Amino acid sequence: MRSRINLIACGSRLFLAVMLAVLSCSIAYGEEYFKWTDENGNLHFSDSLESVPEKYRDQIESDTFGEKQPAPSKPRHKSAPSRKPAVEVPSTPIIPKRYEVPYNPHGGSEKRIIVTAVFNGRESAELAIDTGAPGTLISPSLAKKLGLFDQDQAALIVPVGGIGGVRPAIRSIVDTLQVGGAVNRFVPVTITPSVSESFEGLLGLDFVSNFAVTIDSKRNVVVFEELPLDAEHPGGHDREWWSGLYKEFGSQGNAWRGYREAYDDEIADSPYANREDNRNLLLLIEYQIREAGKLMDKLDEFARENSVPMTWREY
Repeated sequence: MRSRINLIACGSRLFLAVMLAVLSCSIAYGEEYFKWTDENGNLHFSDSLESVPEKYRDQIESDTFGEKQPAPSKPRHKSAPSRKPAVEVPSTPIIPKRYEVPYNPHGGSEKRIIVTAVFNGRESAELAIDTGAPGTLISPSLAKKLGLFDQDQAALIVPVGGIGGVRPAIRSIVDTLQVGGAVNRFVPVTITPSVSESFEGLLGLDFVSNFAVTIDSKRNVVVFEELPLDAEHPGGHDREWWSGLYKEFGSQGNAWRGYREAYDDEIADSPYANREDNRNLLLLIEYQIREAGKLMDKLDEFARENSVPMTWREY
């Protein structure tokens, strides 16, 4: 840490490199999902093996953000053997809600599944569904419309990797994201330049995995079917999702607080303290600490609303 700060004192060209090195924590959080094709050629997605029809289980693929794995031969969790009640009581089966959403099958030179999404109940934008993306990505212009750069919002600078290498992006929170009738609350988004003029971002697996998804390529519709709510998915998310966000936001805040301490030790009282690049560095550090705190406060509030266990909030 000390050597990195000494390098900054010698020149501002290393400024961004140091920032990216400090933020070494990953913003991705993995989640397993299954996909299969029915007899009509329609592609299906689900994060629950139990929701896959029995006749298709011998041909499903299990993915974790694009990494293919052999499909399990039976459910991951063993359930206790069911016992027939002494008196059978007729019950009405709960039919999950289904939402059919038309999509645009084109996206420039690539064939994409592009749907209209509504952010915070007011701003519409075209997003491409990408089950290989762990999270939702939006363009800076859309983020500006949503007011995500306002002072009362959270906007933390983070490094993201891609085909062109590592580059800065911004992490923030959207209150609601709706596609047709399918709605998610508290959606972490990564703000980064759009990869196409045909859409303003990517709808990632963090949204898609909350539903059983069917892509009907003949009618050009995507069907989102709600998954049943249970105590293991407070707020519609499992433990891995909650723990992943707490570790991400917490580790980023801790890294920048440690960076501030190192700055005070190495630069604050040195001849380099009044250099413009070092003054800018201090402003950046303080900004990052503040924004990381805002993200954590928003996550804590959402966790309290949904009675998330404290063991899921550790970082």
